[in-house]
Amino acid sequence: MSFGYRVLGFGSGGAAAFGITASGGTESTDGDYKIHTFAANGNFIVSALGTDPTFGNKVEYLVSAGGGGGGNGGHGGGGGAGGYRHNSAYDMTLTIQTYAIVVGSYGAIGTPGGHGANGGVASFNSIQSAGGGGGQGHAGTAQSGGSGGGGMTGSAGAAGNTPSTSPSQGYSGTAGGGDAPAYGAGGGGGAGGPGGHGSAAVGGVGGAGSSNDIHGSSRIYSAGGGGHGHGSGGAGGSSNIGGNANDAGTGGRNIAGNYGAGGGGNVDNGSAGAVIIRYKVA
Repeated sequence: MSFGYRVLGFGSGGAAAFGITASGGTESTDGDYKIHTFAANGNFIVSALGTDPTFGNKVEYLVSAGGGGGGNGGHGGGGGAGGYRHNSAYDMTLTIQTYAIVVGSYGAIGTPGGHGANGGVASFNSIQSAGGGGGQGHAGTAQSGGSGGGGMTGSAGAAGNTPSTSPSQGYSGTAGGGDAPAYGAGGGGGAGGPGGHGSAAVGGVGGAGSSNDIHGSSRIYSAGGGGHGHGSGGAGGSSNIGGNANDAGTGGRNIAGNYGAGGGGNVDNGSAGAVIIRYKVA
């Protein structure tokens, strides 16, 4: 007859853990889950394995690379978002070891007239996300990356999902529009969609980011940067989470907890990425 007692493992190990025991990064909880957020390079240290057959040694992850910088100069293209990879299916099994965490650095705005720099690669275990592509400047081209940078008038935006992953880690940037002297640059691509086309005067919006509640509440990750316009700029993707080409103060790196966003054209760096790991502990 079963009385519903939970059997404890006495001896050297004490009670057996439901899920893994681990440390590293900024640690928090969300109900029966533990979360490790890495906003800088570090180590995720697994010191014990769990007993549950479904969740015991498995984790959910989100790996967002650094966003690309905006193209420098008037009508610069928006930076592409950092590559975004996530496994909601809990299909990554870990072992007792130390896992190196690499958080992608932000891509800097281009030098005067130049294209923005690509963001840095982010990685955890076997998962790697590519940095976002820099937006086009007058003396350079839009850059490919996790999501692609936006182009200027007469130039195509760059490809996203480079190198290719499945599911896709990001979308392409988009070309500018209009004719001289009034033209807006294209927006950088995001994790949730391509950048928007520039028009005769207004820069294209950055591609939408991806909403995810792995941290315990819904946030937007990897949104593209807006392209610079002629006298006005395109808003960043997903409610200005990406770089806003109108205002350096609202773009990319300047939003707290804004991971993997592309920088606004002509005004902004991208923002650094993040690696977030979540697992069930009860």
